[in-house]
Amino acid sequence: MSIPCAGSLSAPRTLRSPLWRAAASAPMRVSFAGGGSDLPGIARQDGGRVVGAAIDLRVRVIVEPFDRGWVRLELASRGEGRAEPHPTEGAGGARVLLRRRADPPRDDLAFRLVEATLSAAGVGDGVALRVESETSPGAGLGGSASVAVAALFALRASIGEPVAPEDLAREAVAIERERLRNACGAQDQVFAAFGGLLDLAFDAGGCSGVRPLAIGCPDLVPALSAGLLLVDTEVRRVSGEVLDRMDAGSACDAKGELVAAAGEVARGFEIGSLSLVLSGMRRGAAAKVRLSRAASAIALSLERRLDGLGVEVLRVCGAGGGGHILVWAPAERHARILEALGPCLVRRPALGAPGVRLDGG
Repeated sequence: MSIPCAGSLSAPRTLRSPLWRAAASAPMRVSFAGGGSDLPGIARQDGGRVVGAAIDLRVRVIVEPFDRGWVRLELASRGEGRAEPHPTEGAGGARVLLRRRADPPRDDLAFRLVEATLSAAGVGDGVALRVESETSPGAGLGGSASVAVAALFALRASIGEPVAPEDLAREAVAIERERLRNACGAQDQVFAAFGGLLDLAFDAGGCSGVRPLAIGCPDLVPALSAGLLLVDTEVRRVSGEVLDRMDAGSACDAKGELVAAAGEVARGFEIGSLSLVLSGMRRGAAAKVRLSRAASAIALSLERRLDGLGVEVLRVCGAGGGGHILVWAPAERHARILEALGPCLVRRPALGAPGVRLDGG
C-alpha cells in the first residue's frame, strides 16, 4: 500500500461544527531500525526503510459540540508534572485556549498542531477539542503524529465523515510538512494510523509501501517486548529543530546502514531469530550515532553509565537530542539496570498496539 505525502492537503472548506461527541485514540511507536531513512532528503536517494512497532502508549482526543462562534482547545499530559504553572493552565494542569471562531489561530507552539488539524478537517466553529497524552510533546515516540491522526479521526467522526487509515497518515504528514513547515519523516503517522508491527518503505513522495512484519515464531515478539525499557531523559525538544541541525553529508553516509539494519531486523522477525533482530537493532543504533553524534549525546552518556550491566541494545528514539532512549536487555538484568538509572521514569512498552480507533467514555 502506498501513501503519497506531497501536495496532499485538501482545499480549504467552509467551517463546520461537530454534530456529536467523538473520542479517538492513536498509538505512539518505537522504531527498531531504519529511523531517519524516511526523511524526504534521504529517502529520495534510493529509498528508505523503517521497521518498528506501535506501542501501548496512546494519545486520546475528544471532540465535542461547543458554543457556536467559539473554539476551545485543551492539552493535558497525564502522569508528568511541571514545576511551574503556565498562564493558560486550567484545572488539573491542562492548558486551555479559548478563542472566537473568526480570530486567527494562535501561534502558540503548544497549540499549532491542533489548530492546523482543525483547519485541515474543516471543523472550526462551535467545537471543543481536548488532547490527553501520557507524555508531553517532544518525547521522541511520535506523539505529535499520534495527536494529528487521532484528532483528524475524531473530528471526521464528529461530522459523520469516514476516513481510511492511509488518508489519515497522508493528511497528518502534510499537516506537519506543509502547514507547520516541520522537517519530519513519515513513519510516525503510519504507525499511528495502522498500528501493529510494520515494515515500511519510503521514497521522495512519502511512504511507498506498508506491510505487516512477517513473524516466523510466535514467541519472538513476547521475548523482544519483555526485554524492552524506554528511559525518559526528561529532555523535551522539537524533532524538526534537531533534524535541521544534522549534517546532510553525514545523513547520506549513514543512510545505507540505516536501511541495511532495517532489512536485518525484518529478516530476524521472518525467521524467528531474536539474536538477528537485536543485531540489526545494534547496527541501526550505530548508524544513528553516525547520523548525528550531537543528537545521540545523551544516549552515549547513558551507555557509559550502564556499561557492564548487560545492556545489548541502546539507541535514541526519534530524532534524538532528548526524549526517550530505548534499552534492551534480558529481563533478569533489569533490576540492576533500573537501580543504576535511579529516579528516571522507565516505561515497559507492549509491542503491536492497534492503530487509531474510536474510544468510548
